[in-house]
Amino acid sequence: MIRHLLLSFALFAAVAHAQTVTAKVGSVAPEGTPWAEWLDGIKTRMDKDTGGKLKLKIFLGGKLGGEKEMLEETRNGNLHLFGGAVGSVATWVPELNVLELPFIFQSDAEADFVLDKIRDQVAKLIEAKGFVMVMWAENGWHGYGVKGKCVDKVEDLKGLKMRSQESYVHIETYKAFGASPVEMAVPEVLGALQTGTVDGYSNTPLFSFATSWCQGITHYTYTRHIYQPGIMVISKKWFDQQPEEIKKALLVRSEERAGIAGVRALSEPLLDNFKAAGKTVCTLKPEQTAAYAARVKPVWDAFAKKAPGNKAILDAVLAAKKEFAAKKK
Repeated sequence: MIRHLLLSFALFAAVAHAQTVTAKVGSVAPEGTPWAEWLDGIKTRMDKDTGGKLKLKIFLGGKLGGEKEMLEETRNGNLHLFGGAVGSVATWVPELNVLELPFIFQSDAEADFVLDKIRDQVAKLIEAKGFVMVMWAENGWHGYGVKGKCVDKVEDLKGLKMRSQESYVHIETYKAFGASPVEMAVPEVLGALQTGTVDGYSNTPLFSFATSWCQGITHYTYTRHIYQPGIMVISKKWFDQQPEEIKKALLVRSEERAGIAGVRALSEPLLDNFKAAGKTVCTLKPEQTAAYAARVKPVWDAFAKKAPGNKAILDAVLAAKKEFAAKKK
């Protein structure tokens, strides 16, 4: 009798263990950032929603590689969820480069409106390339961190070696501004700044501090030339194998707005932190912004012509922008 009970308990424990799904989540976001808090909140909620049947194991700070490497692993099913820049996902889904186009957005409110409008369209594009979209996130507005000077005039970038995100739109944008792009994964950048391999980078105030890239520069120009959404995606190969209860929990996006708000709340205070750290901070006057924007039309045109689906997604973004503008009147 006792032996029978022990065997039954062992069988029950084995079944319970088999029903527990452990999912690996990768991001280049470091510990202590709003991204880390956001992912931790998602982890807690998913555990609660599934009664402990779904456990997230989060790897931060690029421990699993750069964004391009992690996305390849996600597509292959070796990594289960990825949270990071939309531009990195555009390596597989080139239409998403539309969201990295310089000066495509003018404000947070406009970006929010447009992203909500094109959500379903983006989800379909992503699914066709082996990913399942969960929710939007936030990286914020880019500025230029540079050694030696501010770059409040577009001519100031001429000849500089600038770290480029792994995205052809970023590369082409640098070329339009006269800089020399150097494509480089996140973990390599600080060392490259310190050794002079690159003169600067384009990224948000938050990311500049989270990665300590700010230690390798003397000036930060808050150009706001790119609004960069973040995104969370799931490996479709892995997702399709999960039971319905797990799929349902994975697709909840209740943390979307809180995650975005958490990043936005830090943008202005972090500009003050640059100053406190002895860095010079510059912002653009309207005429300087216009001078930058005048240079990027060729980048937009090149994007529209590069792939068959690019013009369609650009038209959708422009239509949503027009609708947003009409609502403001």
